[in-house]
Amino acid sequence: MVPLAQALRDHDHEVAFATGESLGPVIERAGFRYFTCGRVCEGTRHILEELPEWQSIQEKVSHPGIRQLWGFILGFAPQMADDLIDLFGEWKPDLIVRDPVEFGSTVAAELFDLPYASIHWAVYISTWGCDDPLNELRQHYGLPDDPSFDSFDRYFILNGLPPSWTLQEDRPRVIHHFCMPPFDQSIDGDLPAWATSLPDQPTVYATLGTTFNQKPGHFRALIDAFSTEAFNAIITVGKSIDPAQFHPLPPNVRVEQYIPQTLILPYCDAVVFHGGFNSLHSAIWHGLPMVIIPLGGGDQRLAAVQCDELGLGIFVDEAQPKPETINAAVRAVLEQPSYRQRVGQFRSEMMALPDLSEAVRRLENLAETREPQIR
Repeated sequence: MVPLAQALRDHDHEVAFATGESLGPVIERAGFRYFTCGRVCEGTRHILEELPEWQSIQEKVSHPGIRQLWGFILGFAPQMADDLIDLFGEWKPDLIVRDPVEFGSTVAAELFDLPYASIHWAVYISTWGCDDPLNELRQHYGLPDDPSFDSFDRYFILNGLPPSWTLQEDRPRVIHHFCMPPFDQSIDGDLPAWATSLPDQPTVYATLGTTFNQKPGHFRALIDAFSTEAFNAIITVGKSIDPAQFHPLPPNVRVEQYIPQTLILPYCDAVVFHGGFNSLHSAIWHGLPMVIIPLGGGDQRLAAVQCDELGLGIFVDEAQPKPETINAAVRAVLEQPSYRQRVGQFRSEMMALPDLSEAVRRLENLAETREPQIR
């Protein structure tokens, strides 16, 4: 969302973020105002497991992806809706741009008669299977039931991948594709000095993201997979995990808590990750072939399958990945030129998309007309 916010500001629009307290300093350093809204998570566990409602949701819903959406709807949406309703009494926007699993903002949007747009991930987040929690959420705020749930994503969706990423054919007609630069907390961190003076051999970067990354066994498998290879391996484990627990390390492996991907990926030759959209988008942006090891996110496995089918990388389909499987996949994407060539072609498609000034024009039109932006 930050590159979009920067484009909006460049066109003289006022932009503010509604988010948790922990992200506030990052947003302020990026030059934007923020309002503390939504439920607070400790960050020491998977965010859904911190919800008091999670146990009962698990008992009601068997499908893991739908179960997660129930958690976002019943666990997170009410607090965000309450905070936004309070906020809009004093600071009312003309338009809302929402995360695809943030549902409280759609409640506030309807109550204040505001149009809204959504940021698209690799997978379109459908509300199929979520009729009960969505109607429960709407009823709580006095909104009528919505049998078709056409109130979700009916206006405008921004997609940062090219149309050839055809993961779903039944996508809404309001999806538009734009060249959207990646963003991370590079303003909140520096590139370590050692990163620019690594041995003259390929460099592989590995991450399991920041939400589903509580997997010491997966990190150990990565270390073991890299330990005997003639390439540099950089693994980031997230700010809630102590890298010291993995010492001693092989001489070619470094484990850090966090390195901004926009800073480290220009020095890399391949990426190993969990299938999360930000890492996927950044890897393509930098033209890097991928090895994908999905974790618990409902979109991650689908993204991994699509990457594999498009020839952008290799899907490691093991619940507890074996070091030898990871090793073979990394060697393949490093040694077989077809992977880098295909990623390069896909990157060219992405770079040829309309830039964010066109997205701003669409948002301006949406705010003025309140009509869906049909492609």
